[in-house]
Parts: sequence; C-alpha cells; structure tokens
Amino acid sequence: MKRALPMRRAAVVPSLLLAVSTAFAVAQATAAEEMPGSFSTMNEEVRTSVRAIRELALFPDGERVLAAITDPTAQGGKPHLWLLQPGSAPHQLTFRTGDDGERGGVVSADGRFVFFMAKKADVVSLYRLPMAAGEPQRLSLALNASRLPEPVPEGSWNGPAPEDALSVEGFAASEDGKCMALWAKDPESKERKARKQRKDDAYVHGDTDRPSRLYLLDPANGAARCVPLPDAVRKVQWAENAGEWLVVTGHTPYETGPDYKFWRVSTAGTGIRALDLPKATRSVAFLPGGRYLAYTDQCSEFAPTAPGVCNDLFIRDLNGGPARNLTRGFKGEIPAEFVVMNDREVAMTVGEGLKTTIASLSTSTGKLSWHRVDQPVVKQLTTNAGKSGYAFVTEGPMAPPAVMLTASLAKPALRLETPAMAPTTWPKVPSRLIEWENEGLTLQGSVYLPEQTRSEKVPLVVVIHGGPASRFDDGYWHLTQLLVAQGWAVFQPNIRGSTGYGAAFMAAVKNELGGADCRDVMTGIDALLRAYPLDAQRMALIGHSYGGEMAAFAVGRTDRFKAIIAGNPVTNQFSEYGTERDAFYDHWYLDGSPWTHFEAAWRQSAVSTAHNARTPLLLLQAEEDETDPLNQSLEMYRALRFSGAPVTLVIYPRVGHESLGGDFRAQGGEEPWHGVDVRRRMFAFLRAAFAGEADPLAAARAAPAQ
Repeated sequence: MKRALPMRRAAVVPSLLLAVSTAFAVAQATAAEEMPGSFSTMNEEVRTSVRAIRELALFPDGERVLAAITDPTAQGGKPHLWLLQPGSAPHQLTFRTGDDGERGGVVSADGRFVFFMAKKADVVSLYRLPMAAGEPQRLSLALNASRLPEPVPEGSWNGPAPEDALSVEGFAASEDGKCMALWAKDPESKERKARKQRKDDAYVHGDTDRPSRLYLLDPANGAARCVPLPDAVRKVQWAENAGEWLVVTGHTPYETGPDYKFWRVSTAGTGIRALDLPKATRSVAFLPGGRYLAYTDQCSEFAPTAPGVCNDLFIRDLNGGPARNLTRGFKGEIPAEFVVMNDREVAMTVGEGLKTTIASLSTSTGKLSWHRVDQPVVKQLTTNAGKSGYAFVTEGPMAPPAVMLTASLAKPALRLETPAMAPTTWPKVPSRLIEWENEGLTLQGSVYLPEQTRSEKVPLVVVIHGGPASRFDDGYWHLTQLLVAQGWAVFQPNIRGSTGYGAAFMAAVKNELGGADCRDVMTGIDALLRAYPLDAQRMALIGHSYGGEMAAFAVGRTDRFKAIIAGNPVTNQFSEYGTERDAFYDHWYLDGSPWTHFEAAWRQSAVSTAHNARTPLLLLQAEEDETDPLNQSLEMYRALRFSGAPVTLVIYPRVGHESLGGDFRAQGGEEPWHGVDVRRRMFAFLRAAFAGEADPLAAARAAPAQ
C-alpha cells in the first residue's frame, strides 16, 4: 500500500501486445494541439522549475539556516545544501559532491564547518565543508585489514580513497562539537567478492554478513574507534541534556514488526547501558536536568501498529514509576519527531484535520499551546543546541513551500529567500472546505474550483491520497494547480483511515479496505454535487499508492466515472502481501495474513470485482517498485483484459514507488522525462474521456514520441 547504456523506454501495454514509447513526448506544436490552455507549459515547468525542501538545520547563531533543496528534475533532481539568511540572496554551498546529491547537513558547534553525507560509486562518505572557504573534504574511513575480523577503523580527512571503504548510513554530533558518532556497514568481505566473481553468489534471504556498527569520531582529525553493540545499529542521536549518545539497534520492521533496543553510550564509548523503552519507540530525548525521558511510541488507543503511523508522546521518570501518555485520545496527528525546549516543554508540528501548525506541549501538565503561523501548514521544525532560534517550512494552497526563521516561537517568523519552489506564473487556486456525513463519521475534504464555474458546470477530478494512514492538508499541491488550470474542479477527500482526526478515525478502515472508505468518497461526491456547479456526467477518479488501490477498487464497483487512473496500486492482497517489502504495515489492516483470512482478504482485493469493470482504467507502474510491486498492476491488467474491460498499462523503468509518486503528484522524480510522460498521458486520457470519445485510452497510448 502505501521507490552509458541506451536509455530504456516507458513500456505501454495497450492490449495483449507490448508497445514501447519514449518517456517524453515533445514537439511543441504537437503538444499544444493535444492539450488546451497552459498544460504543455505547466507540465514542462514541473520538470524545469519545481524544487523541494528536504531538510533544515540551524546555525549556532540562530540567524542562518542550512537547507537541503533539490534541483529541478531537468537539472538532475538531486538535493544540494544552501545557506539562507535574512536580507541575503540564497547561496548554494554544494553542487555535485555525490552521485545522489548531498544530505543530512549538520552545522558544527562553532559554525566553522558543515558536515554532510554523499554517495560515490555506491559508497556513502561523510564530508565536511569549511564555511570560510574551500572544497568539501571527504572522510577516508576503512577497517584495518591486518586487524580483521576485529573492527579497527582508520580514518583521516582527504586521505587516499580506501579500497574497502565503510559506507556511512548516518551520523550525529555532540553538543560541544568535540565528538561525532556515525554508523556504517562493514565492507564486503574478500571471500564474498571472490564468490561473486565466480558467480557462486547464492545468499539466504534476510541474512546479512555486513552488520552496521557504531563508530565514534574525532571531527578534528578523523580518528575513529568502534563501539561494540550486540545488534545492527539503526540510529544514533546526541542526548543534549544527558551528555551521552542514544543508540537504537535491531532489525528493520518490514516483515514482523519493529524489535528495537535502546542504549545509552558515553561520549568516550566506554560506558554502555541498556535503556528500557518499548520496541516501537520512534524518537527519544532527555528533558532538562536529565531525570525525565520523552519519547514517541505507538498510540495507546486501538490504531494501526506500523511504526510512526499513529503516535503518542510519553514521559518517563528515570527514578521509577510508569510512563505517562500525554496525548492519549488527541483528535489529531502527533508526529514521530519533536524538539525539546529549555523549560521542559516540547515543540512539534501537530496536524488537525486539514491544518498543521506548531504546538508546545508541557511535559508537566500535558497542556498543548498553539503558536500562530501565517500559513495553514507547517513542516520540518528545527532548532539548535542553544535554542537561539527556530526554523521551519510553511505552505498554503496558494503559497509554495517557504523557509521561515524566528528567534522565539512566540514571535512572528521571517520568510527567508530561497530559490523558487514553483513557477510564479502559475495561477493561484484557493481551497474550500467541505464536510459531510457517512455511516456515523464526519468527514472533511478540500475542493478547488476553476473560474469556469461562474458560468457553467465543469468536470470533476477526485484525487485519493496514499496510505491509508496519510491525509490531504491545506498545503500547496502541484497536481491540483495543473488540473484546475484545465478548467476542471478538484476534490481531495480525507476519508476514514486518514491521519489528523485521531486514532479511532484511522482505525475505522481496518478490514474495510475498499468498502466503507469507498463509500466515504461517493457520499462526498454527492455532497459536492449539491453544493457546486459540477458536471456529474464528467467525473474522474485518480490516485497513487493507496489512492491507486482505491481507484482500482472503483473500477469494478461503480460506473459513475468517465475515467479512472491508478498509480502503483495494490490489486491482490494475497500476492502483494507475499511480495512487497513492508508486509507488517498491511498485517494490521487485514487483521492478519491473507491466507488465514481468505474471504476478507479477497473482498479487499480489487481483482475480485474486476469482472464487473466497464470504466476505462489507466494503470501507471514503477518497474522497480518494492512497496507495491509490478505484479499488482500486471494482475489487474490481465483480469480486465480477460473480462473485456478497457485498460492500458504504462510501465516506467529504473524507478521505484516514491519516484513515480512524485511524478504523479507533479513534484518531480528521479528520471528527467518520466514525470512529463506520466502527466501527458494522464491529462490526454482525462481530456478525451470528458469529451466523450469512444476510446479515451487511445489518447494515453498515443502520447507523441520524440
């Protein structure tokens, strides 16, 4: 439910034959003929002008922000580090240090260096960039071959590239900047390399001979030492109010759920103590004074059990006593991450309905205090060790993402100049709140209307979000801008299962996938048709991930739509559960494994009703998807073909679930032309369907080739 050879092409499956077409259709005149209005321009501008803000870090002075901002897809779509500060133009600090850009930026305690990670030749290294002047310096880090199997690391800045370099998975810095912690995988053994070379390279699924180990590093000279821990390291952070490292170890929770262990490690690495925390704990921090521990864990109420899906914030007195849940029953969304304040409060971005804003939570009283922000959505709240400032990202339906800076959360924030996040020429489309009732629940959504509604009824495109544990907020949605610019209304419903409305609302979709949530969509459409001038004879349903799953459900269960688009959907709960990367997430929703709940799992599989389908369906699938694998779209395609229903499947090589999702949402992806092709086919299909063409999928199959 819920990532120099000749260039491979997007594969289009219009019938039993396999047709191939390139991922980008260009010829400007032809494009202008295919799509009316400004679509061709806007679609290309997604590729050339849309950026994203990935990460923020605040300098010790509280007056400068380090931001990881992606290039537009046309320039590679990779994140690079930028310096942002009041009254100055944004300054790009890194360019092409790594094959995938630069990430994980951290500012040294004295502000003299920026540390970050970058990958070259499949090895991720730690780099430091002097803020005064100079180029990034790579940490040369490897295990001493003469001391193996004992993990004795050797490290230095700008040393020769070691043959068996350690690949860094993450790092953190102490508050005073005198020590750094990083975790890295062992290099591949000589024996393993030799076996691969002679093609004797069978392996046991789930096993690894390359554990992730913890290393403590002197950032001045690069000298490192290994800290022995019993399990693979997953995360390390500095506990500023305890003066030590907090380390998480354990296996990834893909198949059977999380089983994390937690450790307190001294700065020198000589003292290691187990920390008793729930095995699904997400974020941990000591409060001022070091006596109390704050952490987020699985909601105490009945709710989805996948890590981070539903969170409560807990406080534990290390002197004894049970942990206190400070957010039990909160009718909103508590994030997994939070920021510790100086006065035993924690600050976080809290979602309620369509809004996300900053709240302070008193760990003494449990009281939430809200901080006013000019836009309805806030993300990526961060501060520094001295709490001398706060940085965050805001956005709204007519305001693309912006970086904000303030000395105090009680004061207004200043907008910092960044490179443009979206084209300034795009129309500004306001959102309108709509509420409706279905089966005992009050539901919300947003509707966006084109100017044409002043004089006529317009087509409606219903967009379903992923998840199901996700939501539409009142932020800036690139795809919505493109849809409304075509004269189409857009409906974004937060149906049962969505976050932002409390644990019970999320849990209402358990064992009901494609049932009550589908009915939520239909009753929401009914409410819209009563309230706005929309054409009930020209409606479409589209979605990606779980949104694609919902779209696939609709194909065999209703004929209300002229067109349906499913991106990376789940269509068969049995095969998806057995082949996806993260089956544990689905385990709760299906109330167990499909083969022990056969009838329920089949009822919640879109292929079970595919024989009823008559509405044209466009399937968009990432070939390398591990979340919702390729076989899901292939199964739906085959089921529809045998039932005689109209269907086209387009497959995008080299990319996974998230990349195609970014293309679908018009946010940019990994490939230079996939996104342009995805949206060209989608909009050509929708236009043809709304025009009443006999075979609207022909427009999707016939997207012009370069």
